[in-house]
Amino acid sequence: MGKVVIYATGMTKNTKKLAEYIARGTGADIFNLKEMTRIDLSGYDTVIFGTGIHAGKPYKQVVEFIGNNQDALVGKRLHLFISCMYNDEKGDNQCQAVSEALGINDAVYFNKKAEEMNEAGFPVAVDEYIAKL
Repeated sequence: MGKVVIYATGMTKNTKKLAEYIARGTGADIFNLKEMTRIDLSGYDTVIFGTGIHAGKPYKQVVEFIGNNQDALVGKRLHLFISCMYNDEKGDNQCQAVSEALGINDAVYFNKKAEEMNEAGFPVAVDEYIAKL
């Protein structure tokens, strides 16, 4: 069984860049919910969702996809990464709130202005996240 990264992106495309990097690092297939809303999840045991934040909420496409695919997600390992503008307690709180709203316990957030960046220009925490997946 494989891994899949399913994401939606906003105007800055930060979530897209993160999703592509995570997909490469994990060998996952990748789908952009702005281009495709019907995805057969039967071949995947791990589903990694990615979203940015707008007005404190995850992108609508991710919320709708999860809501419309509850049965297909049963028994899968679910993960969530969030591209957000905060890198402190506000980020922690936002990540927790979005995680709870989407029903995905394994959630992390990344900020492109993190103190430690890797050679690809992503926060070092992204590499740590990939390693645990």
